[in-house]
Amino acid sequence: MVLETWVSADKKVTTNVIESGRYSKKASECANCEVIIEKIQVTNASIEDLKEKYNSVILDGITKKSLVIGEANCEIDRLIERAIQMMNICEKREVTLDITEDADLVIKFEITLTNMLSYKPIWEWNPETKYSVALKYKETGVNLFKEHRWVDAFHKFSKACKILITLEPISDLELEKSLEHDINNLRLVLYNNMAGCQLKRKNYEYTISLCTKILSKESNNVKALYRRGVAYGNLNNVENAVADLRNAVSLEPGNRAAKEQFLIYDAKLQEANQKFQDMVRRMFKA
Repeated sequence: MVLETWVSADKKVTTNVIESGRYSKKASECANCEVIIEKIQVTNASIEDLKEKYNSVILDGITKKSLVIGEANCEIDRLIERAIQMMNICEKREVTLDITEDADLVIKFEITLTNMLSYKPIWEWNPETKYSVALKYKETGVNLFKEHRWVDAFHKFSKACKILITLEPISDLELEKSLEHDINNLRLVLYNNMAGCQLKRKNYEYTISLCTKILSKESNNVKALYRRGVAYGNLNNVENAVADLRNAVSLEPGNRAAKEQFLIYDAKLQEANQKFQDMVRRMFKA
């Protein structure tokens, strides 16, 4: 029998239909799904590693699982969600996850979608629902950030931000002022948190880009000034680093981290200026 195959655009997920189910709506964001997972095979790791090392709560050895699409907090579980979203109810598929690019890991298993309580598509959500779900994802991301899971936290903040982007332009929605304020504020918080993740990952250009978006809306945002300043400093743009960090310290004199970084880069800037002056002096003496 020729199996029906689906491969994700990034080639990380491949599924083959083993048993057809009954035609149904596909699981979308916030859908509640019940699945059975069997015959797990792992290359270059153990099944226990999937839970302990890679933080999977879906492939933890328990056969019957209940999950909500969108709540995955690690790479493995995010990929499994993508596979589930292609399935009909009562359908059984063989799934292969190829994440060798990140972890040199290949996982195979069989999954059956036994039941699914669908949720209306995101374009039908009202602004209150979008804000509520985005806020929930943000809070989850904060907890992941505290656990030093920078990549997983970034995915959560990014997902929340994408939900809020669907509300643009907010001014056209004629929302209550309190809700509009909360949405705009959450958007800035998400950008700032994403910048924090990028800074931890040493992706300095992305950090600068995100912080610049924040500062274009809120020029006195101390966290954005600090993070952009540190990113500039790590790219050896000492002058911009000093400017941002000086502003951060001026706005929040008790911020020890900002003050420490300011003193470091201010000393480097003064040293560079002194070297330039010495060079000019030597040139004119010659």
